[in-house]
Amino acid sequence: MKTALIIGASGIIGRAHIRNLAGREDVRIIAASRTPEANLPDNAVAYPADLTTGNFDPAPLKDVTHALYCAYVNAHGFEADRVPNVALMNGALDLCEACPNLTHITLMQGNKAYGSHLGPFKTPAKESDPRIQGGHFYDDQLDALTARADKRGWSWSVLRPHVVIGPALKSPMNLMAVLGAYGTLQKAKGKPFAFPGPAAAFTPIYQATDSDILSRAIDWCGIAEKAHGEIFNITNGDYFRWTNVWETVANFFDLHAAPPQNIKLAETMGNDGPLWARLADEHNLLERDLDAMVSWGFGDYVFGTTWDVMSDATKIRKFGFWDFVDTEVMLIDRLEQLRTLKIIP
Repeated sequence: MKTALIIGASGIIGRAHIRNLAGREDVRIIAASRTPEANLPDNAVAYPADLTTGNFDPAPLKDVTHALYCAYVNAHGFEADRVPNVALMNGALDLCEACPNLTHITLMQGNKAYGSHLGPFKTPAKESDPRIQGGHFYDDQLDALTARADKRGWSWSVLRPHVVIGPALKSPMNLMAVLGAYGTLQKAKGKPFAFPGPAAAFTPIYQATDSDILSRAIDWCGIAEKAHGEIFNITNGDYFRWTNVWETVANFFDLHAAPPQNIKLAETMGNDGPLWARLADEHNLLERDLDAMVSWGFGDYVFGTTWDVMSDATKIRKFGFWDFVDTEVMLIDRLEQLRTLKIIP
């Protein structure tokens, strides 16, 4: 019996992993988050834990065999993110030390490990690339993990997705929520589906990672011994340009696909809270608070990237993980899922 502790269970990655492990008779899930998670499958239990205080009940953790760390603090700035996210990781490692049967931890990182947020960088990025100048909190978290793992005898793996796509209501980095809310609000206002970034961001190569593929990679890392002690890029396995998929996304909302307008979503959509609340009431949506569901700033970051973003996914394939998906198809499937789940109308 595998018992999986998911630290950060409320976000896109945590929720996807819970969904993919749901119903498995050989897996028990402990969903750790600051507030108890609702609507969990039968083989999952909620575990409220505030990692910033160190106050938690060790009793439910006695059977934990595998841990996933996918928590994140959004401090509204790449440098400001560093201190709280390192502190959160240390709190998570303290939590893991209360798991006497823990064998493996999977740490979630991302393409910022290669400096993708800073400007043009070496592409395709490889796991063997050196750390970026000045570092990132990913480096600090990995150093903390490896030190604690050496001390406690745990194995570990690191996964580096980019722009994880999936349904979630409590994640600051949720591109599906941004696209879903943007398209819904543009339609309600009678406006076209214009690409909100500059023209220079409409054509570069980009990539994404489906949350279900990422979850399967997490499961694989925990049981494949050759994946232990390794870092892996994990994406859908293809690349795309917004200019080639924008019309497809616009068609989902029955909107006209307009060219780039170079607007800031945080400014132009920031006053649409009352409109969203009205739409939520009309369509019985799960979330009335637009600010709680969407980070327009994250959308501005994604749609403002004017350079190629490419990860080399060769290594994880060489090690035996082959799952892939067509990103254009995935975008529409995920928007349909948001509609089915009553996250967008």
